[in-house]
Amino acid sequence: MFAGLFSKEEVNTGRQWSFDFAKFIAIVGMVLVHTFIYIWDEDGLEQGFQYRLNNIYGGVLAAPVFMFAMGVGVAYSRRTDGRTMFLRGIKLFVAGYLLNAVRCLPQLLLWKAGYGEQHYDWFVEEINLFDILPFAGIAFMLFALLRWMKASPTVILLVGLALSVFGTFVRSIDMGSTALNMLCYPFIGIHVGEIWSSFPLANWFIFVAAGYWFGKLIRRCNDMDYLFALLVPATGFIFTVCMIYLTTHETGMFSDINDDYFYYLTPFDSFVCIMGAILVAGIGHFLMPHEPQVIQQEVKQVSSDVTRIYLIHWVFVCYLVGGIMDGVFDLYPSNILLVLVGLAILVVSAWLARREP
Repeated sequence: MFAGLFSKEEVNTGRQWSFDFAKFIAIVGMVLVHTFIYIWDEDGLEQGFQYRLNNIYGGVLAAPVFMFAMGVGVAYSRRTDGRTMFLRGIKLFVAGYLLNAVRCLPQLLLWKAGYGEQHYDWFVEEINLFDILPFAGIAFMLFALLRWMKASPTVILLVGLALSVFGTFVRSIDMGSTALNMLCYPFIGIHVGEIWSSFPLANWFIFVAAGYWFGKLIRRCNDMDYLFALLVPATGFIFTVCMIYLTTHETGMFSDINDDYFYYLTPFDSFVCIMGAILVAGIGHFLMPHEPQVIQQEVKQVSSDVTRIYLIHWVFVCYLVGGIMDGVFDLYPSNILLVLVGLAILVVSAWLARREP
């Protein structure tokens, strides 16, 4: 079945439409989820359309897909020396905390204006949040170390797996002091008061490592059509069966015991999400060549600008949705209207992202 499918040399080094599509799907999901979480509380997000958007699309087919695609991007990057990756990691880490400072400001202003103590809690949590950009920064720094050690893609994958196992046993813990919690929360799952790591390295590096391993593999693939023709039905079946099991039994990342389990994934949870990421990429591989040129170009552009779009969209979400719609007017728009608001934020963010500085 796989005879002749892979060569010893790298023969598939061009742009991968499949992962442009995957990043496009991921950023759409993240923007929509972030729009909804500023309107609905935890109870509201646990029912109906909100649940499917936040937990299924956002939780399984957005952030994990984005991180897997990020790993593939590293495999296809021309500049993967340790110094370049370490500096890139520092920039992403700093950008993440600068973003925290920008997006927490509306909550501080709402608290000062007398709109409720809950806005102060939001402010403290937002400014301390270890979100996806600081995670990406730490992940790139770890990659730099592994590259310096000349680790193979398989070794990097095993490091990701070992961290995932370790992260499963140290999630939702309290180190006993604020200083220790702040020191450790980039690496392990800590949620104590307003100190919250939503993407700790131990639980999430597996996606970047698996994406890197997969990217290095497909660089040697002689026939991507045949490879994805095998992978799409296989990953589709595995993903569907596992998701049915996890959701119906309310276990793993869908556990009703601890909401943080949604962020502090087990190796099995991560495996399911990786199957979903490969499935999305495979669908994109077969879908994109048949789309009009204008759609292909837009998907490619959004994929290229995804970090800037991510930064920009948070400003609109925090100030327009969190600050005005929720904070000042306490609005509860219909799901359709809220989706339209999210899509409008995405379109404007994408347009601004491609403007010259």
